[in-house]
Amino acid sequence: MSVEPPAPRASVGRGRPPAPGDRAGRQPALGPPPRRPARYGYRRGADRTVEVLRWCEEAGVETVTVWALSQANAAKRQELPVLLEGITALVDGVTAAGAWDVNVLGSPEQLDTLGLTALSGRARCTAGTGRGDGLRVNLAVAYDGHEEIVAAAHAVIAEGGVEALDSAAVGRRLERWGQPGCDLILRTSGEQRLSGFLLWQSLTAELYFTPEHWPDFDRAAFDAMLASFAGRERRFGA
Repeated sequence: MSVEPPAPRASVGRGRPPAPGDRAGRQPALGPPPRRPARYGYRRGADRTVEVLRWCEEAGVETVTVWALSQANAAKRQELPVLLEGITALVDGVTAAGAWDVNVLGSPEQLDTLGLTALSGRARCTAGTGRGDGLRVNLAVAYDGHEEIVAAAHAVIAEGGVEALDSAAVGRRLERWGQPGCDLILRTSGEQRLSGFLLWQSLTAELYFTPEHWPDFDRAAFDAMLASFAGRERRFGA
């Protein structure tokens, strides 16, 4: 699954097309919803995220990307201090699980501006500590899909000049390099747009929209999403 900052989505790995018996893809990503009551809503959203990650692991998902905060939302949200509390609670909850490898995606400069630089260090402390077959969790904080692509293109040009610029070279410099692209993108709260989430990686992703707000996205809603995905005929862009 893949989710955008305040609005959740999910992406599942493209390693192979799901077999008829598969309930979900192998690489999902999630994130919290956009319009919520301040402190209480953010805390509930953080708790729900940890719960959904456990469900993903039970379903055999390998990687989940959670979009906790976009650069655009960081710049405009009046309740940013409370939102940052929620993000810190989310990172604490995910890293406390102990069994997952956690990675923070996003602009280092933006993380520093928001006072969230420590989040990357906390996540790095979990790298390699999870079970070999456990869940990999990407937390996208101060993340923007356009900026990720631009930064990757700049890195290619700086290293090999304009002649070296092609899709393969850009792909190797994205933050999720080495991980499959998105199979499924989930968006809650009735929102039906990507808003810049994993723009490059979601090229052939399936989309799933649900009216529930993220804190209300319960096990029944999760199972309905997996059933919808399992019943689709993947065309992978064809």
